[in-house]
Amino acid sequence: MCSWTDIWIAKIKETDEISILALLRKEDRKRYEQIIPPDRKRNFAFRRAVLDFVLHHYVNSYTIIHDAKGKPYIVSAEDSEKIFFSSSSSAELCVVAVSGEMIGVDLERKRQTVNLVSICDEYLAAFRDTDDIWKKSRVVKQLAACAWCRMESFIKLNGLTLHAMLFGKQNKLSDKHAEIISADTIITGDDYVCAISQLEHVESKNIYHISFEKIHRE
Repeated sequence: MCSWTDIWIAKIKETDEISILALLRKEDRKRYEQIIPPDRKRNFAFRRAVLDFVLHHYVNSYTIIHDAKGKPYIVSAEDSEKIFFSSSSSAELCVVAVSGEMIGVDLERKRQTVNLVSICDEYLAAFRDTDDIWKKSRVVKQLAACAWCRMESFIKLNGLTLHAMLFGKQNKLSDKHAEIISADTIITGDDYVCAISQLEHVESKNIYHISFEKIHRE
């Protein structure tokens, strides 16, 4: 089977209207009704609408299946091929990574309300060991965002948890884990940083940028 990976990055504007009508799956509508804060309802509907839009580009209908580690995938009805996916969101941005191989993805806005530099310096040894000349440069915030995204995407790829990664045995990565991390890809845009983790390097990565307006129309 030929390896392939597609990256879909969606953006919603403040003026875009979104409601339960954007959700096609019964499970998503039920979850939407259980959420109380309006902002959280809007963000949930946005993320699920994007995911549904993307997955329907690969199959006509689907059921999300989770493996023993909780990693999601769907199965193509045409050839029974497993299609793996991972998603992440940050404010008005959402990314869905789809692949024929296991995958993890994370996305962070470049403009953060939290101090990622301080957090990475405390918890991520690889960032802490970065040369001071880089830490004092103007790109230090972007370096921190990349480091954090790489860790989050690695966690999703391997079915780990953030708590276990930072405070458990996994926070000291083995040589095998280091090899997995080396298969990461970093994508940067004007307002975001995105990391994709896979077990092996995949040469072909198609990147699609879509607006929620387009999703809503279709």
